[in-house]
Amino acid sequence: MAFMPQKEEPLHNYLQFIRKYDFIICLCTLLVLGTALVVSLRIPKTYSAFTLMRLIQPGTSSPLSSNNLFQTVFSGGVDRREMATISERFSTESMLNAAVENLEENELVGIQSFPSIGNLKRRLKAQIRPDADYIALSIELTEAEGGERNAALLVNQLARDMQTLRSEDKKTKLAKHQSFLEQKRRDVNKEILQLTDETLAFVRKNGSPETWYPQLTSLLEQYRNLQERLGISEQKHRTARGRLTHLKTQQKNLPQQTQISETRNHNPLWLYLRERLTDLESQRIRDTEKAGKSSHELSGQDAQIAEIRKQSEITPQMATATTYGTSPHYTYIQNQLIELPPTIEGYGNETEQLKKELQKTHNQLQKLLNQIPENQHTFTQLRTKIELASTLKEEIEKRYLESEIISAESNVTALQKGGIEIVDSAVPRKVPVSPQFKLIVILSGVVGLCSGVTLALLIEYFKEFSG
Repeated sequence: MAFMPQKEEPLHNYLQFIRKYDFIICLCTLLVLGTALVVSLRIPKTYSAFTLMRLIQPGTSSPLSSNNLFQTVFSGGVDRREMATISERFSTESMLNAAVENLEENELVGIQSFPSIGNLKRRLKAQIRPDADYIALSIELTEAEGGERNAALLVNQLARDMQTLRSEDKKTKLAKHQSFLEQKRRDVNKEILQLTDETLAFVRKNGSPETWYPQLTSLLEQYRNLQERLGISEQKHRTARGRLTHLKTQQKNLPQQTQISETRNHNPLWLYLRERLTDLESQRIRDTEKAGKSSHELSGQDAQIAEIRKQSEITPQMATATTYGTSPHYTYIQNQLIELPPTIEGYGNETEQLKKELQKTHNQLQKLLNQIPENQHTFTQLRTKIELASTLKEEIEKRYLESEIISAESNVTALQKGGIEIVDSAVPRKVPVSPQFKLIVILSGVVGLCSGVTLALLIEYFKEFSG
């Protein structure tokens, strides 16, 4: 089964329908509009007053935790939680009672017409501006309740009371904070003095890295020099002992006496025989020439001459004179053998002394090497404690200075106190916020027109149904 498309009604049909029921439509519109005007005229006028405050963020603050950091970043650098707390606190009965009592103490006219605290609590609005660190505090009061004057007085008094309350709270917190910081400062100074005394006592007893490492370098250099000297001394000692053994061996193989000189001269016996032969020959010649000499005597002289000549011939003409004495080499070796034992003994004594000094230096070096790690650890711990205490003291000084700066900045002017600045104070405004006649006229006119059209449609419907 197919549905037929609905036939569109021409515009002149609607216009005819309005002309047909124009009286009913106009009558309903006027009735509704008149009723609304009468009712709005009987509604009491309500006046509103508001004050604008700014939450001042401290210029110097302690490091933020991760949660506060994210909250600050997402809120554009403003502590939304604190602003919400301040906004909620305005609506508390204690704040409203205190504000009303302060106004009554000033004996202002018309204050007695304030509504109840519960009514004020419902009407008071504290709105946070999401795009800035502003809080708008507003309230609406009727003419019988004091109107714009009492509304302005109340919101201004609430703002001043909040400033005073936060200022007193901040002063109390700053005083406690400063007292705590002063106590911590004294404790830290005492700890630093105690650690300094312990460090000085340790340095006086065990030294410090400024003395350990030069002393270690000196001992290492001394140990190396002693090792070199000991090696040289031992080498000299072994060399001297070897030389002594070698000289003793040479001494055994060398003669003690040796030829010193050799002289070659005429043999004295040969010279004597030649001289005797000459004398005999001379005597033979003289005896021959002398008269009275017998042949027997001459023969005796000839035999004697022949014998001496024979002896002269068998006697060597030259004689060699040889001089013997102690050998110089033997004497040198003997002298060396006399000189070397004291030298060897001196090298031995020097070697033993160097060994003792080397052992002593080794013990000192070993002791120092064993002490340095433990002493270094203890000294590092003491120095680290002093550095940590100094860092803590520096941080305490920063926090104390910050608290003094915050205390000095907390009460700069009368409009800026307790971290709250009154940007715009409330002033009485003669224009009521309700009733709003223009809006009432527009709404009542629209409602009356809709009512008239609805009534005309119902009449037309019932006519077609009855017909």
